[in-house]
Amino acid sequence: MQNARTSTPFIFFLCLEDALPKAYYAFDKHLKDLGFMLVPVKMDQIQSLVALSEQEQVIILCSVTDTREFKIYNEKIRGFLKFILKSKRLTFMHMSGFGKLNDQRLYLLLKNYYFLRYPLDAKSMSLKISKYHQLKTDERTVWPGGKKSVQNQGAA
Repeated sequence: MQNARTSTPFIFFLCLEDALPKAYYAFDKHLKDLGFMLVPVKMDQIQSLVALSEQEQVIILCSVTDTREFKIYNEKIRGFLKFILKSKRLTFMHMSGFGKLNDQRLYLLLKNYYFLRYPLDAKSMSLKISKYHQLKTDERTVWPGGKKSVQNQGAA
């Protein structure tokens, strides 16, 4: 088995329909350039994905671009968000042009739900996702005893 540090990290893309949307292909290209693999998933796979993934942080992108996706998201995804966001290992990045879908105020305290309003530049957004992933990875690899403060180092 490969070490988590040397293996390709996965970013997951929540598919609201059977066909992959245009947003998937745009993000796939840019995330590949940054060393990530974008994997499409369905809603019913998310809980097992979080439970079985060896990654410390599971990032899921969700794109809502038209009224059909808006309806699917409201009917099938929105109600389950409060359950799937309980896992601190999961980060849900919700991209939409529909302001009504902004559930950020409901999940603000959980700090793992992000609403991103369209239009978005896939390249710059992919770079931000990459940096976020690195921050979350670094956060988990810090020595559990913390860091010595600069003032106390002279006294030690």
